[in-house]
Amino acid sequence: MSELVREIVEVNAYVGGDDESPLLTVEVEGLAPTAGWSRIRLEPHAYITAPDDGVQDFDLVGDRPADPGTAALTEVEAAWEGPLADWLVGVRVHAVDNLIEDEVFEPWDEEDGDEEDGDDGEQDGEAGDDTPGETDTQSAAA
Repeated sequence: MSELVREIVEVNAYVGGDDESPLLTVEVEGLAPTAGWSRIRLEPHAYITAPDDGVQDFDLVGDRPADPGTAALTEVEAAWEGPLADWLVGVRVHAVDNLIEDEVFEPWDEEDGDEEDGDDGEQDGEAGDDTPGETDTQSAAA
């Protein structure tokens, strides 16, 4: 019987395929509670209506060994590929102890590609790189 693994370590989601048939690929690294887990895979949550947050949920699951042996966290990985939903902006992968989200599309990604406002993007990128702690430290040092 399938169970959630212990912990998610890393999630990488991206769009591949072509313009007519875009594909979502999700790659995950995690930790199982013991060695010997098999059939490690990502199981997508099924939705009747699109989620309000635009995030597709997945469970990282596997089959626990019949004789688990000693408890020692063991690295596992899985990947999933499927059609890209038109509402999707990110993915969220669940384990027993945590979950990790990954944005597939940034909020400012637009299909139009126009930059009529004349902004070269540098100032926006720099502002997005600062965390409140870094900004306060830089201000205090000046």
